Amino acid sequence: MTSEPAPRLSGVAGVVLTVRFLTELALLGGLALAGTQLGSGVALAIVDAVLLPVAAAALWGLFVAPRARRRLPEPARFLLEFALFAVTGVVLALVGWLVAGIALAVVGIGVAALTRVVAKDG
Repeated sequence: MTSEPAPRLSGVAGVVLTVRFLTELALLGGLALAGTQLGSGVALAIVDAVLLPVAAAALWGLFVAPRARRRLPEPARFLLEFALFAVTGVVLALVGWLVAGIALAVVGIGVAALTRVVAKDG
């Protein structure tokens, strides 16, 4: 562990990275919500509501996170983010949350792209 202070987020880059974090949380919440609607019984719905976001978080932590040991290079990392947001949007739409699914997919993918331009996440 180092004693170096963490860099402070400021300006547009700080706002973009904050919104990015919020979209990541929305992705996990959307998957949990969709999981509750996918199961045919209460037990299966609970399992789906837990496993879907855990699987997405595992992929994100292994291949996308800034400190991931196996962080994918660009553009593969962006394509994985794109796929996660798109799949979440489709799943939400399939369970009846069409507007939320479209909004999450569009905003999540847009912020992922914007992060690479404004915050130099690459």
